[in-house]
Order: sequence, then C-alpha cells, then structure tokens
Amino acid sequence: MIDALSHLNSDVLPLLQLPADERIEHCKSDHWIGYTRAVQIMQQLDQLLVYPKSLRMPNLLIVGRSGNGKSSILERFAHRHPVQITSTGSPIAHVLLISMPETPDESEFWSEILWSMGISHGDRDSAAAKKRQAKSILSYAGIRVLVIDEFNNLTTAGKKAGDLLAAIKGLSNDLKISVIAAGTQAAINALNLEPQMKSRFEPAALDRWRLDTEYLRFLASYERLLPLAEPSNLASRELAPKLYSMAGETLGSTVKLLKGAASFAISSGKERIDEQVLTKMTWTRPDEWEDIAKRV
Repeated sequence: MIDALSHLNSDVLPLLQLPADERIEHCKSDHWIGYTRAVQIMQQLDQLLVYPKSLRMPNLLIVGRSGNGKSSILERFAHRHPVQITSTGSPIAHVLLISMPETPDESEFWSEILWSMGISHGDRDSAAAKKRQAKSILSYAGIRVLVIDEFNNLTTAGKKAGDLLAAIKGLSNDLKISVIAAGTQAAINALNLEPQMKSRFEPAALDRWRLDTEYLRFLASYERLLPLAEPSNLASRELAPKLYSMAGETLGSTVKLLKGAASFAISSGKERIDEQVLTKMTWTRPDEWEDIAKRV
C-alpha cells in the first residue's frame, strides 16, 4: 500500500482519508515549492537581513512578469521572519512586508507602513507627521528590511514618483535598513526616475518558464503535494507539454491549472490528473483572452 502511494509526500498521505471537499480545499491552498531560482533569491534576501549597518545599504529588486511568483517569494520570506514579542512585551520585527499603494504618494506610503505595523493614525495627518511616526515605530521594532511589493505601481504616481523614491532612499539612509522591492518590468522604469536610488538596487530576474528540466522538476514536486490516490506523472513526456501549452510561461498560471485539475480529478472520482481531466475541466488558456475579447 505504501509503494502504491509513493507519489505523495508522507505528510500528505493522511489527507487521503478526508472527505472529498476537504481534499479539494487542500488542493486549492497555496503550497511552497523551493525551485532553483526561488531558493537563489531567498538566499539573497537572507543575506540582506544580516547585512551590517552601513552608510549605503544594499537593496534588491525582484522583477518578473505578473503571476510569476514574486509575491510568493516575498510572503515566504516574511513568514520565515515573523514578529516576536520580548519578555517586556516589546515587538521585534526584522522584516516588514507592505504593498506600494495603487495611487502612490508619500502620504499614502507612510500610511501603508503605519497600518502594516498596527499603528492607528488620521488619514488627514500630514505626510511629515506620518513619516515621523513611521520612522519611530520601524526603529523601535528593529526593522532591518523593508519589503515593498507591487513596486511597479510607482509608474502611476506621475511627478510624485521622484519624491516618493527620495523618501524611500532617505528612510534607508536614516534607519540603515535594506529595501527589497518586487514588481513587473515597469518597476525598472520607475527606478529610472531616480538614478541614485537605482544604483543601490541589484536586479533579480524571474525569467519566463520554459519546458525544460526545471519545469519538469517543479511538476514532479507539486504532484507530491496533491492528495490524489493515483499517480498522475505530471512530468511525463505525455502530460508535461500539455500542461505547458495550457498554462503558458508563468508560474502562477501553472499553479492555477494544477489546482483546478486536481480539484476536478477528485470531484469526478478520477483520482489523477490525465489528458481526459485536462480536456474536460474548465480552463481558459492565456492566449485565448484576446479571442474572447473579440467575441463580446
């Protein structure tokens, strides 16, 4: 019986005893897969966390297509370094994860930091007042790394983008903290607005996925997390090209496809992902959106 279920990780085996709806819920949950590029970037993030305070702190820009795993890496990094409470009740938080506001300006940026740290304040407070509060709480909590997701939103800030970049640079200078930013290709354009700030960043690219050994390794690893009673052999010569053609070049689309296929396999009683499941399930390929737009 154990050999028959060797396609699953040991901690997934007990899930086969759960009702179908609970197994489907597990399939739809997020799971971390330490593929090569993600591990490399995670190591870079860990190095920034222990970097000694200096006049010019190093920064990192994680850049890639939408849905290619940037946010997952940031959330994983932040999750590995949670807020801790000392014996006196004081918080120690070495990592703070925020998102760049959709319509960013300096006031909104400081509010994002304050709300993320659980600090109430008035929305109508001046940017200067919020800045003082933000710097105070970041220093008090011992923040060493500020992580900013959706950094590409800066391109919508217009003339305010330069001021906001200068504020982030000043924050890094004053508190001696590193900045980790993540965004689409537009994030590079945003940094071009402040050459001095750009020079402090090291780019870390998340390349488009290809149908190669790394992709097959990812499929094989992900299959071990899906509570399906029968092996799907996702990395096989038959299924891997099918999955790649359906999901395209981004990790997010591949994960979305696997979640949907595993859920369909359980609900249909198939208990494995095969070509029949992939054909019958509801799925829109990334390249079909343009055709849909033309039909409506």
